[in-house]
Amino acid sequence: MMRKDEESIGRMVSILYRIGKSHMGKKLQPYSIGAGQIAFLAELLLRDGISQDEVASNCRYDKATTARAIQHLEYHGYVRRRQSENDGRVKRVFVTDKAREFQPVFFSLLGEWTDILLKGFSTEERELLLRLLNRIMKTALQTRIDEKGI
Repeated sequence: MMRKDEESIGRMVSILYRIGKSHMGKKLQPYSIGAGQIAFLAELLLRDGISQDEVASNCRYDKATTARAIQHLEYHGYVRRRQSENDGRVKRVFVTDKAREFQPVFFSLLGEWTDILLKGFSTEERELLLRLLNRIMKTALQTRIDEKGI
């Protein structure tokens, strides 16, 4: 019989997150990308040229964590930051040629992890799981917004 703490969605998500972070950290180590930069690089590869604040908002991280991750990616040549032409207070982040060349490998590694997690799942089960996780995420985001009074 399963213990109540083993049925916790939060616990399961936490374990999956930590295992995934460790797995991806090892896979990306040869490319000088740590697990902490994955979400940011993925976001920038999909939305090149957005502001650093938009990256933080879209990735659901605070500005300080975002700045450190982008600084790391910049140091290793994956992105560059430039002041916005319209507003000097805004920094826009652009991916470099190095990042574009690495993009197929990067997304392939992310896809491999998803395939590992969903091995044995039917197409219908995969789609259902994604829909349910999306609902959970939206509820969590709404709760966060409600708590902040936004």
